[in-house]
Amino acid sequence: MNREEFLEILNIQLQGEIPSNQISQHLAYYNYFIQQKVDQGQPEAQVLEELGDPRLIAKTLIDTEDIPNIQGYRQSYSYSAEESNPKASSQNSQGSFQEDDFQKDARQPDSIHRLDLTTWRGKLAVIAAVVLLSVLLALLIGALLPVAGVFLLVAIVVSLINRRR
Repeated sequence: MNREEFLEILNIQLQGEIPSNQISQHLAYYNYFIQQKVDQGQPEAQVLEELGDPRLIAKTLIDTEDIPNIQGYRQSYSYSAEESNPKASSQNSQGSFQEDDFQKDARQPDSIHRLDLTTWRGKLAVIAAVVLLSVLLALLIGALLPVAGVFLLVAIVVSLINRRR
């Protein structure tokens, strides 16, 4: 496997699982990392062997995407400007790495939306949902109470009439 195949497999495995802007950052980072090791004299095949299977790397990136933002843990990946800017990385064997090589459509909106209950927006959404359900339940009970009252009153009257007979 060469660098292009490694990056393509990683890209394919990440598509639809995490936001496209993060995919681009990961691809740029791994391209930069591989290039730096090659520039230091390490053979590309050895660097790729040390990195391991790109499918496993993708699974790890996807799994860590689901970890909630807790104090002291940074969920978002932060690469340096040089690492995340593909144009700043060195040339590979087939020319410079281009972000477009690994991103099918940059204008496609991210399809992953998760409700993060550790943020004020997430908590507000849960509170709003509970209030809405409470109001709907109160309205339902309020609408059914008069009907139930009428049935109860009729049942009492019928019961009294039956006793007198």
